[in-house]
Parts: sequence; C-alpha cells; structure tokens
Amino acid sequence: MDLRFLTDVMTRPGPFATVYLDASHDTADAARQDELRRAAARKDLADQGADERTLAALDRAADGAVPPTGRAGRVLVAAGGEVLLDRVLPAPPERPSATWSPLPDLLPLLVALPEPTVAVVVRIDEKGGEILLAGAESAPVLVEQVDGRDHPVHKVGAGGPSHLAMQERVEETWRRNTADVAARVDAHVAASGAGVVVLAGDAPARSRLRDALSTRAASVAVDVEHTGGPTDLETLAAAVREAVLDAVDARRHAVIDRYAEAAGRDEGFAVSGLEAVLAALRAEQVDTLLVDAAVPRDTEVWFGDPLTAVARDAEDLRRIGGEPAGSAPADAVLVRAAVGGDAAFHPLGGGRTGLVGHEVTDGVAALLRYPFVGTG
Repeated sequence: MDLRFLTDVMTRPGPFATVYLDASHDTADAARQDELRRAAARKDLADQGADERTLAALDRAADGAVPPTGRAGRVLVAAGGEVLLDRVLPAPPERPSATWSPLPDLLPLLVALPEPTVAVVVRIDEKGGEILLAGAESAPVLVEQVDGRDHPVHKVGAGGPSHLAMQERVEETWRRNTADVAARVDAHVAASGAGVVVLAGDAPARSRLRDALSTRAASVAVDVEHTGGPTDLETLAAAVREAVLDAVDARRHAVIDRYAEAAGRDEGFAVSGLEAVLAALRAEQVDTLLVDAAVPRDTEVWFGDPLTAVARDAEDLRRIGGEPAGSAPADAVLVRAAVGGDAAFHPLGGGRTGLVGHEVTDGVAALLRYPFVGTG
C-alpha cells in the first residue's frame, strides 16, 4: 500500500486525536446509537486533555457526514482544530477507540483500509468492446466504447476456396478489432496505473485480446466468467470485486514470498525485529514495511525531525543527530517513519487484509532497497 496519502497528516504538529468508531446504520435506532458512540468518544478525548477547538472540529465533521449503508466503520484524525483525515471503513473496528497522543494511531486504518486498486474491465466480442474502470469498492463505469469493423465478423460453413477466403477475411476483421481494443486498454492501464485487467466476454475473444495486450497489461489480466448480459452491471460488478480482491491478495502474497526469499539469504535485503527495522527506517533503506497488528508492541519509541528520525530512547536519537520531539507507541512511530522514507506498507496477519505463515521477530519486518548497513 502506498502511504503517500498520509504525508499531510504526518507533517502536521501534534498532539492528535484519533477516533475509530462503529459507524453502522443497520438498525432502527442507528442514529441514536451513533450519537451515543460519538459522545463517548468526545468525553474520552476531553478526559485525555484534547483541546476544545479540535473536539469541535470532530463534531462538525461527524455532523456533516452522510451515514454509510449497513455495517461500516469510520476513522477520524484531527489536530490543531482541524480534521486531517476522515475515512469510512468497510467494517466496524474490532476495538473502537479515542486517543489523544503525540502521533496519530494509524496502523488499524492501514490494516482495515481496502488497498486502492484500479481495474480496467473489458467486455469484448468480434465487433469491438466496452472498456470500464472499477475499484474494490466502486462499481464499473463505462469510459470508452471501441467500435471496430462489423463486416465480415461471422464465419460460414466450409465449401471451397471462396469460403476459405471469406473465413480468412473474418479472422482478419477479428484481429483488427481486437488490436483496436487492445490499444485502448493499454492506454487506460497506463493512464490509471491499473493493478488488474478484467477480461469479460466469450472465451475466444478474451484469448485473442490477451495475446494482443502489452506485456504490462497482460501480466495483470484475469478472465471472468458469467458476467451477465450487456445491461447486467450488478453481476459484472460482483465478478470484478472478486477479481480485484484476488489481485490484491496475490500481490500481498508476492511481497511475503519476496521477504521469505530475502530473509533466507545473506545479502541483507530483509530485516526483522523492532530495533533492526528502526535502524533501516532511519537510513531510509526500507522499501516495504511489514507489520502484524495482532502482535502487541508496548514499547515507546522516540521520534524527531525529519520523520525518519527514530530511536528507542532520546539519547540514541541525539547521538545520531536528531532532536527528540517526543515519544509514542512503536506502531505509530513505525508508520510515521515509513511515510517519511517513502516506504510502502503491507500487513501481516490473516484474512483478506493480511497474510499468514511467516513469523517475524516483534511482528515487524522490512524489505530493503539496498543491503542493510545499520546506523547508530
């Protein structure tokens, strides 16, 4: 997961209010329950010392929000009288919380947040195709209709040289129409940074299209069956959602496989354990931070300026040239330093949002950009 969407939050001065709420609206008294949950969170923050301007900003954000449909969660981060982040989550948080602390508590968000993945969806036939864009949480939207040559597109029974010539012309029409669609798909993949290309339509047309796609598009292409008729967007949307989730899972497993391979060698491209990961973050060596949110890390870690200035204690931070700004729970500091070092994030754990099977020290590991040469 790309963490750059957190840069504005992490570069603001604290302290921060971080609120994880059950935002479900699936009962008759949902509005009343929402009021009670918000009031409890507000009281918790006030008891911890949150200032009234920041509490009022959270109130305004909550008052102005459109209630989600069904079960959902919500996370808000605020500081200095301003809401810095407001996201709806696909499910209520396991442990609703309201904290007032030197750094925002964002690891639960990263674990719960659907990974942004754009899908280019293609419904193809002999005459051309429809190109749609979708995501894990958004339905496919038509962005382009590619109309190819419509004659000849149907083969006739064999019966001599003239029929063979006609069949060759039909196949040539198919190839040209497929090439036209493939060119537009490649353009949309490049423009959107799509992580998956979903191929729908009859099997021969999908096969021709896959062969005509660029290497980049073909490498992330998946076929889906039974996507309904031309007007059945609901069935298509369900098939696309599954394809996107499968693609996200595959990428995460690939990251874990990379880590397992790197950790099994002596080249130094992987580290695990809090101390080693902090050292790699200080040196801005981390390509991907991996954290198991289920492993407790009660350690306080010191942080300073820049965002990658992190150490287990204040003296260590000064010794490496950083000026301590405060201390915070290790998870909050790890995420802050990863944002500062332009590192990606992948969760460890189970289910759709994580991975299983690779135990690491302290539940923290990292894939590195270049071999580890610890600092300080």
